[in-house]
Amino acid sequence: MKKIESEKIIDLSHLRPWSFSKVQKAKKCAYDFYWSYVDKKEPAERADFFVLGSGVHFILENAIETAFKRCRPLNFEILNYFFEKFRKFEPGISYEKLKPFFPNILNYVNSQIRRIEKIKFFFSEVDLCINRRFEPIDFNGEEAFIRGKLDFVFALDDTLYIVDHKTNRSREFSNKLKTQLRWYALLAKAKFPQFKKLALEVHNVRYGTVQRIIFTDTDVKHFQLKLLPIIEMIEMELADKSFSQLVPSPSSTNCRWCDFRHICPAKKC
Repeated sequence: MKKIESEKIIDLSHLRPWSFSKVQKAKKCAYDFYWSYVDKKEPAERADFFVLGSGVHFILENAIETAFKRCRPLNFEILNYFFEKFRKFEPGISYEKLKPFFPNILNYVNSQIRRIEKIKFFFSEVDLCINRRFEPIDFNGEEAFIRGKLDFVFALDDTLYIVDHKTNRSREFSNKLKTQLRWYALLAKAKFPQFKKLALEVHNVRYGTVQRIIFTDTDVKHFQLKLLPIIEMIEMELADKSFSQLVPSPSSTNCRWCDFRHICPAKKC
């Protein structure tokens, strides 16, 4: 068994604010959560799919901003320019792996321009945060309880559209994905209460598809009531504990995608 050097005590500052991925990690394995958010260890290496996803998001975010400001379609030359900017942060990124996404990026961005005159407002990369009373507050506020980042938000008539860009190989509209969209809907409703309907869209950049689910005020309220006990239970399980008191959840699936297999005493190969 490998020696674990860290014995920090988990407190609320390690647990809050909660994000969707943070809750998922806490539910998956206490060891993974501890190293990610308490001891804050660096992964042995960044997974290729993570770097690829970051690159696609960077190019798409900048493309949307540019297209809406210029009010005219983009081309491959603009995308190549944003790729070069991203490569300054990630020198090892492969152009050949990103290039297949370019046609779908252009199709998506340019299709949005066609309805720009009808759009009331739009934002990209929106940081949202709410407190324990589910009121909107500053992203880094002292009372930050739940937060998240929305890839793209725009309003048409009485509907707020929230877009989440994905690069997944799977086309499945899974329960996990629906839960993530409900998380975003909860944050968006607190920030933009004037909209009665929230249209959550998953834009799969790999396939150029868009899947949509509509949430009403009632849907958001039900999710809020369901989410709070889950977070409270996680906090009860983790708060005031040291690493030696945690119970890991090793499995072939959990361990396969864990960033800390190289130091974990409970890993399953």
